Amino acid sequence: MKLQIKTLSPLHIGNGEKYNGLSYVVSGRRVLFYDSTEILENITSQYSKRFMEWIEQKSYEVERLEKQKRNEKDDQKRKNVNRLLRDAQKKLSLREFTENAIRDANIKNRFSKNFLYAVEVKSQVYDNVDIDCFIKQNNEPYIPGTEIKGAIRTCVLYNLLQKDIYWKWLKGEIESFKRKHENDLRQVSDKKGKWVNDIKKKLVDSMGKLEERLQAKLLRLDNNDAKYDLLKLLHIGDTDLKSPSQSLFISDVEVRGTRPLKSFQELCKKDQTFTCQGFKLDNNKVILDKLGFTDEQKWVSSDVKNLSQCCYDFSNRLIDEELAYQQYPQKIKARLVAIKNQNKPDSPVIRIGKNEGYLSLTVGLLVKERDKALYDKVLCHATKNTSYTGNFPKTRRIVNLENGDVDTCGWVKLQIVT
Repeated sequence: MKLQIKTLSPLHIGNGEKYNGLSYVVSGRRVLFYDSTEILENITSQYSKRFMEWIEQKSYEVERLEKQKRNEKDDQKRKNVNRLLRDAQKKLSLREFTENAIRDANIKNRFSKNFLYAVEVKSQVYDNVDIDCFIKQNNEPYIPGTEIKGAIRTCVLYNLLQKDIYWKWLKGEIESFKRKHENDLRQVSDKKGKWVNDIKKKLVDSMGKLEERLQAKLLRLDNNDAKYDLLKLLHIGDTDLKSPSQSLFISDVEVRGTRPLKSFQELCKKDQTFTCQGFKLDNNKVILDKLGFTDEQKWVSSDVKNLSQCCYDFSNRLIDEELAYQQYPQKIKARLVAIKNQNKPDSPVIRIGKNEGYLSLTVGLLVKERDKALYDKVLCHATKNTSYTGNFPKTRRIVNLENGDVDTCGWVKLQIVT
């Protein structure tokens, strides 16, 4: 049995690393990436010393201006220093070195031919921005099995929490959280600033522990030992590897709903099909019986059809919530409708990756559905960012594409092949 994962929208799964301007050169509609091997080969030993000295000089200038900015008390002078700092940061790029520090045409020619890999660009990318890396093995992108399993766990939690016995437990825990943090919750609504962040950190840490208890109760029989995990018998390996040049592109991902914020990411294209060969669910009813799982819990892990049903139900609800977001452009809503039409009980869609959003990661969707007041007064304030009662989460991420086009992100379709 294998699992096929088809991307229905751009997708970013990060590895925690970023490319900076010393790792790539923008060339027309492509970004050419290099590692240290290609860079030293292209520069040749003749210019390697000059390159290192140039980096040292430019880095020193950036650090000096950063320090000056931190110490400057006058607002106008700080603005001037900040402008100089941005200019210095822009000049710390591979393109700046090849075009202005060395005028050897042969070196420019080598950089255009000898690179690690090249990726298509679908929005304007500058030479010195940080680009979030897509996770890869040997420079070839893939989807980790843990990413898929994590999304399925959320769907299973959503399913189990619809049972009254589990919902009553969670509701009691959140109400206890509310009583314990009543004063803090009253202070942070719609507020910003360092003092708010300090309070929020305390709330987020406390809510994180509640979520750990929730997972332990529903998926591990109140036990933190992984051998008791309800999904222990579900095995999902990493997918096959893809060519970066054929499967990836670079664009900016914009946060809508607040002041415009953009980040540049390597994104997997739509309509890419990954295959996970190591997919199976061991149906060992004896073990589950001996461990003491309830009938509801055993139903979930007894058949892949039931796991698919959990994913289908959660995604249907999540897409409806997304469609209700008024600030989405009509193009995004049309694509969400198309994705919902592809959501089937035996081949569900799920949302994964960095841009999946708050509601995809937590059980917030179910709390919002079953007790809106509890969601508004408690859950939405136990988050890192500013929380807005009645309209939370306020922001959504969209991918900007060519010619003013936009797309949603993170949606994939699962297909089990026997």
